[in-house]
Amino acid sequence: MDELKIYPRYKVGDFVRCIHVYYNYYYYYGWSNDDVSPEDEHYGIIVDVDYACWDGHEDDYEILYIVHCTDGIKRFFSEDEVTKMS
Repeated sequence: MDELKIYPRYKVGDFVRCIHVYYNYYYYYGWSNDDVSPEDEHYGIIVDVDYACWDGHEDDYEILYIVHCTDGIKRFFSEDEVTKMS
């Protein structure tokens, strides 16, 4: 495999806010801060950055963040679900 041409926006050690975005099979429903319920919102520290290929094409990878959340659980979030806390 050649070197990936995508670079993560955040790095290991960053403190982040994460919100799971739920996808419908046919449509993408984005989210806003008004739509967030407390059980969908998580805070934590990025412990690893990984890459996923969902459709089998080697040139179509997505960045995944492994976040150790403040409740002690490690969760996976895509890049559009993560926001760095300042």
